[in-house]
Amino acid sequence: MRIAVFICCLLSSLAAFGLELAAPPTVEVTVSNAIVHWRTDVASGTRAKISPDSAHLSVPDKTPAAEHTVVVTGLRPGMEYSVVVGSARVWLATNTFTATGKMVEKISVKETAVADAKKITEKNPVEKTEPLKAPPTRKIWANWASLPDHFARHGSDFHAQDADDYARMSWEFLQRAKTDGLPAKIDEDGVFRVFDSKSGTFASYNRDGTTKTFFKPGGRDYFDRQPGKTVNLKTLK
Repeated sequence: MRIAVFICCLLSSLAAFGLELAAPPTVEVTVSNAIVHWRTDVASGTRAKISPDSAHLSVPDKTPAAEHTVVVTGLRPGMEYSVVVGSARVWLATNTFTATGKMVEKISVKETAVADAKKITEKNPVEKTEPLKAPPTRKIWANWASLPDHFARHGSDFHAQDADDYARMSWEFLQRAKTDGLPAKIDEDGVFRVFDSKSGTFASYNRDGTTKTFFKPGGRDYFDRQPGKTVNLKTLK
């Protein structure tokens, strides 16, 4: 029995030393790493060593196989390395390679996104648009003579500093109403009325966009009682 076991062990040792390469080691260099692959004619353990040893060699801990792969990390660009491959009992071949990858600086995802956005902006500069400026008060208010009275009664609704400030606010309200599509009605004379439920603001304008009145009636009922049919200010011309 002992003789049989000894013979089996001896045959295993001889088979190990008779191990041959089915394919020589190849090296794929990627940035600062390298992947070394080789194939043996029969299954065996995976073993490798790297020189200079400043690089780190990762050898998989797995059962014997005919396909072998190890990963080398920490390569220095321009430096020549030598890798020896084999099994647990015998070295089979040597391959040399030069680390040609470029070192990559690690930055966060946020920094990368900012950098990419900056590149896009540089290639396609965004034109800066100035905010719309209100025309002179006389071109905003329909009846110039009535403006002081309207301001006296309703200027405090908007904390307007003076009649000009009050008129400007009525013009800006119309621009926002067109952009946001606030509820609006238009009557047979072309007068359109606008209401903003969030701020409680009501305004009426002539067809040319000049303001007739601008105030806060205290509720939507006032707007609902106004004459005219519903109109979409976004498409009104």
